[in-house]
Amino acid sequence: MRTNPVIEIRGERFALIPEQEYLELLGHVPPDASTEPDPFDLTDLVDADEFMGKAIGRTLKAARAAAGLTQAQLAKQLRKSQAMVSSAERGTIEVGVDYLRSVMEGCGLPMDWTPLKPVSDR
Repeated sequence: MRTNPVIEIRGERFALIPEQEYLELLGHVPPDASTEPDPFDLTDLVDADEFMGKAIGRTLKAARAAAGLTQAQLAKQLRKSQAMVSSAERGTIEVGVDYLRSVMEGCGLPMDWTPLKPVSDR
């Protein structure tokens, strides 16, 4: 029996399954999969990289706001441009662990801080 990986995002668990199985669960593909799937709107599918970039960006923005800093103030502290801080918060650029660590330290927050945790739990 094959098991599918499970990921956790903000406390909610998601099972990763092959697209074919997903389509079958939705009833859009015959179980034998010998025919092409019925055409339907795939707008409910989410690009994982885009989703994670935006989720990280929301956390960065919340951390900055919790610290009472403007984007310009944080950018100056990090020796980065305000445009970069803005892009990271919008999730339009990929940021690494070093950047995340710098932001959290600059905001006076631990690396495991999330917007769901009260700031007083530092």
